[in-house]
Amino acid sequence: MLKVFADFDARTKDDACFFLHYRGVVLEKQIEDLRLSKGDKVMLYQDEDDFEVSATLDVSYVDVLKRETRVAVPDWSTLVRK
Repeated sequence: MLKVFADFDARTKDDACFFLHYRGVVLEKQIEDLRLSKGDKVMLYQDEDDFEVSATLDVSYVDVLKRETRVAVPDWSTLVRK
């Protein structure tokens, strides 16, 4: 499962994370190269030594950005503290 950085303070009202990076690059710019699509699972983390949580990729309108973008919806039942 792809491990993706997420800023958990940047979430929609529906709890979807929209500030996503993979290897220091915005995830949305890499979607095709990584062959990711809506419904795929990724592992989200914010700090390497804090926690990880499984999430499902989706596309959603984000009010703060005023556009649709890729988001990841965490499944908090999968939370693993490090």
